[in-house]
Amino acid sequence: KSYPDENYARELMQLFTIGVSKLNHDGSLVLEDGLEVAAYTNSDIMTYARLFTGFKRVPQRGNVEHAWGNYGSKIDPMTINPKYHDKYPKHSLDGGFLGDGYPLCSDLPQRAFLKKGARYE
Repeated sequence: KSYPDENYARELMQLFTIGVSKLNHDGSLVLEDGLEVAAYTNSDIMTYARLFTGFKRVPQRGNVEHAWGNYGSKIDPMTINPKYHDKYPKHSLDGGFLGDGYPLCSDLPQRAFLKKGARYE
């Protein structure tokens, strides 16, 4: 059995999104008994690692990419192979679940995304 890569999720959270310490809305550190509060736990990292499962590179473009090895395209976006994507619910950092509050596509009227005033948020 294989496991998702926790290093990618950890680095994404530490370096590119929320950092290691929880912040107030004004950007100051959240303190508890004078100590910084961690922004996430190892359990959160394991959950977020499951988000990034199933990605695969598309084939290289023969006309623009020099192929020293067939490692997939470095230009085109990756796609998700549903067979290898973790389909189970993932908890969010605020205690809910990722995607809570958004309707399922099957619950929306057909072609609702084409209606006048439709927004992508």
